[in-house]
Amino acid sequence: MKILEAQAATLTNYEVYTHLVDQRVRHEKLDDDERSQRSAKKEWKHRRQNEEGRRPGNLNTLRKELLEYLCEAPSPLGSKPFPYGEQTIRNLLEALRPWDLTKGEVIMIVNLRPTKLENLNVIIEQMDDRFPEEDQVRLLHVIAEVLGRPNQEAERQAMTDNAKEARNKVQEAIPLEDLEMNEAS
Repeated sequence: MKILEAQAATLTNYEVYTHLVDQRVRHEKLDDDERSQRSAKKEWKHRRQNEEGRRPGNLNTLRKELLEYLCEAPSPLGSKPFPYGEQTIRNLLEALRPWDLTKGEVIMIVNLRPTKLENLNVIIEQMDDRFPEEDQVRLLHVIAEVLGRPNQEAERQAMTDNAKEARNKVQEAIPLEDLEMNEAS
């Protein structure tokens, strides 16, 4: 793989999501335009091979799976109605300005949408030393006001489903005989 333009930027999950959706729409439009403009199959096939040379072969699969992952609960992007819009991050940055948070802390707040002080404490480094308790509560209130409150029941159900799925995968990976032999020992 060859890097065409090196850029060092940290993106929120929402920004990655919007980029992937825009990219999918752009590629679908290019593919549709290409099919309608090319009448000869041979010419279309040659052009398609050149296009695939510039795009990874698994791009569509990767994009689809990443979009599915970003939209699964308990991720904020999995909430219905969709909690973020174009102005959301700007509004959040403006609302969080009085607390002098680092860029990484703000990105984690956007990605995780903390609803409890315990969650916020994990995100903000030395929170107890930096902010009095009333500021911590106000900060949590501002986050909930700008980013919205999550659907607790949907999150709980998604986490339960994920745990069940993980248990099933582990059970499938370990043959039943091995489990029985370990229990007998």
